[in-house]
Amino acid sequence: RGFVSNPWAFVMADHVLYPEDVCDLSPGPQNRMEVLEAYGKHADYEEVRGDPTKIRRFMTKAISHLFAGEPNAKRYRIGLDEMAGWPKKFAKEMKQNPNFVQPAQPPLSELIMDIATTHLSEEALYRSPKESFDKLLWDEEQAERKRSVIDTVVFSSGTKGVSNENVNKSLVQEWQTSRKEDELNEREESK
Repeated sequence: RGFVSNPWAFVMADHVLYPEDVCDLSPGPQNRMEVLEAYGKHADYEEVRGDPTKIRRFMTKAISHLFAGEPNAKRYRIGLDEMAGWPKKFAKEMKQNPNFVQPAQPPLSELIMDIATTHLSEEALYRSPKESFDKLLWDEEQAERKRSVIDTVVFSSGTKGVSNENVNKSLVQEWQTSRKEDELNEREESK
């Protein structure tokens, strides 16, 4: 389940589990944009071979969680879902209105790339597997640090010699620092 819900988190698995010489045989993708480009070619091939009404939803489902945990990932998934429903929507419209002319659509690969570049930051699209792995580790360290601060407050509030005022003060300072870091990160991502 973890792999399906966040596949990019496992892109460095071979490098972590096996020696470097084994991993050098297949370097893998340099970023998620490369994954989308390669997958787009495959999606175009499959859509030409099959019925877009049935195939498109399956094709987009496979890449819907590629950006799990990234800012605007939900908008990306919603965009893919809407685009996947277009062939069915057009077929329904043609049944209801025989004079309906289906608008020309670009290939599925172009639609996927357009949705990704519209909703996701360049940093998310072009971050290397190593950078993503380092970010994942950093996020986990931050979460662990926050949990330890909360545990300290919960367990030390009844301890002799520890002032509740000092514990609350350190918790507030920790929260303020964390909030400021998050705001700076959001500003950098929006640029």
